[in-house]
Order: sequence, then C-alpha cells, then structure tokens
Amino acid sequence: MTDREAQIEALWTYEISTEKILRRAVKKGFISQAEADEFSEKLFEQLDTGKIPGFLPSPLREKMCAEDVRVNPYVSMTEIAKGKKTSSPSYLIQSWMRSNTTIEYLRMWEKIYNPQFQEDACDELVRMVHTTSTTLTPSLWINTTHALEMRTSRGKGGGTIAHPEIAEMFRAWLFPEFMLELVQWYRSFCHGTSNKGIIE
Repeated sequence: MTDREAQIEALWTYEISTEKILRRAVKKGFISQAEADEFSEKLFEQLDTGKIPGFLPSPLREKMCAEDVRVNPYVSMTEIAKGKKTSSPSYLIQSWMRSNTTIEYLRMWEKIYNPQFQEDACDELVRMVHTTSTTLTPSLWINTTHALEMRTSRGKGGGTIAHPEIAEMFRAWLFPEFMLELVQWYRSFCHGTSNKGIIE
C-alpha cells in the first residue's frame, strides 16, 4: 500500500467511524437525523487530518526514517519470555518465529526501515525452514537476511533484544491478555468505542 492509499484508507475509516457514532446517537434518540446531518457537515468542515490516526506517519516512523534505526532503544525479548516462567526463553522465541505471520511481519518491518535487508535470502531461508529440519533462530535470521530489528548476544546477561515494534508483537503472541488490551485500545482510539466487550 502506498502512503497515499494509506491516507485515503485512514480518512475513509475516520468518516465511517464518525457516521457510525452519529447513527447510533440517532437510534438512541439523543439527536434527530437532521441534527446528525448538520453535525456531520460541521465535522467535515473542521476536519484536521493531523488528528486522524494513520493519516500521517507516526512520530516513531518519522523519527526512524530520519535517523539510523539502530540508535533506537531495544527491548529484551528474553526477559519478556521469562514472564512465562519458562526455563528456556530461547525456545519460546524460536516457537514464535515458526509462524508465517511472524516472518511476514519481520519482513515487512525490514523492508520499511532497512535498505540492506536481503529479501531473496529471506525467501530462501523460509523455503529451507519449511522443507528441512532447520530451526529458525534469531541469529540465523539476522545473519542470513542482514536484519536489524533483532540482536543476539551470548554469555552472562545475553539473549535476544528487539526493536519495540518487534518485541511488543512477541509479547502479544505470548500473552493473550496483552493482545486483548491492544485490541481494546485500538477500538477505543480509532473507532470511538469505550465499552469493553460490547459486541455490536
């Protein structure tokens, strides 16, 4: 999706969300249809695209595009995995990396922020993992594709660290309650729904 297509989609989502709220207000009897129509026109006239989630690049993305991504603070995936009370956090990270969704997420991130990412090598690595007994580890991924989103170290205090956009995806995979919080926050922020658990 191009930046322009993303802007159009964000604007469309915003408009649909606004109209949805107005329809519900009319249905509840809070306002009349005529008042809803008038309010909708006023909202559009006063529309500030800078306040529409997704219409403009996030501050983090703007910062990352302007700076070397490697200067951003990384988060310990090893410590996140230890939250599962496991004796082998590296196994949990490897299990996460077995998912095609994980690999495509990592690939997408690298294509946005890392001009040195080796996509052909990524394709070959995925093929090898699916057709042989090869275990995909963070080290293998990094060394094969020149990925930047994760780093590994050995010895005392070692483990796997990752950019927050990667580490939090791992946390959401590992902890369903965290994933639910993310989804609820997204609905509240982007769609104006504040009642958790309400199915429309």
